[in-house]
Amino acid sequence: MKYLLPGFEAKKRLELLLSLTRIRSKDVIAALMDHYTTSLPAEQAAAEHNIALSNLVRNQKRLEAVAATVESIKVIDWAKLQLHKRQK
Repeated sequence: MKYLLPGFEAKKRLELLLSLTRIRSKDVIAALMDHYTTSLPAEQAAAEHNIALSNLVRNQKRLEAVAATVESIKVIDWAKLQLHKRQK
């Protein structure tokens, strides 16, 4: 399942997700930002920032995995909150 939508992600959200990864390349980060905040196609984002498309795709997968973990945590927290509300 995809958790990140090209063109619909806030820059701050991506920065926070990236902080949970080992992605440090400024060019890769810039390409990911362009792709996810402005919906620039991955191929164009990679070309614009002079990185191999395979590098961008690999880092997209890493970022998606982190986003999936964050969403799983949110589901657990939401269920716990709902249970707590019902117990009051």
